[in-house]
Amino acid sequence: MKRLMAVFVAAAAAGGCGGPPGAQVGTPVPTHGKVTFADGSPLKGGIVYFTPLEAETGGKLRYEGAGTVDAKGEYKAGLNGDGAGLVPGEYKITVIPREVGELPGSNSNKIPAKYKEKGTTDLKATIGTSDNTVDIVLK
Repeated sequence: MKRLMAVFVAAAAAGGCGGPPGAQVGTPVPTHGKVTFADGSPLKGGIVYFTPLEAETGGKLRYEGAGTVDAKGEYKAGLNGDGAGLVPGEYKITVIPREVGELPGSNSNKIPAKYKEKGTTDLKATIGTSDNTVDIVLK
């Protein structure tokens, strides 16, 4: 039985666990900024989501990224909260309150409804190949 298990493990390792090779995930570039309301006051809390307009461009995959907004209105976008940035390309932006762990004194309940949904937001950004500052004004 041990020999059969060893053969199975060796065969699985040699064959790999993934499917056929496809496009590689692109390299993220630092993406950060500040979220404010029309009067200049910062959004305190919430999450900024960046959704790629195309999942693949130039043979590189892009993914949805996000960043939590701090008490100064600042965020750093990345994958799974890593803050490493986004793959260059075009993105649609949504801004929503946090469902869990919202900041004390948050004003994220004042985010206008149109920015909370991909279908209604008019916020967009082009992420370039070097450090990106994407400031967002909620009107």
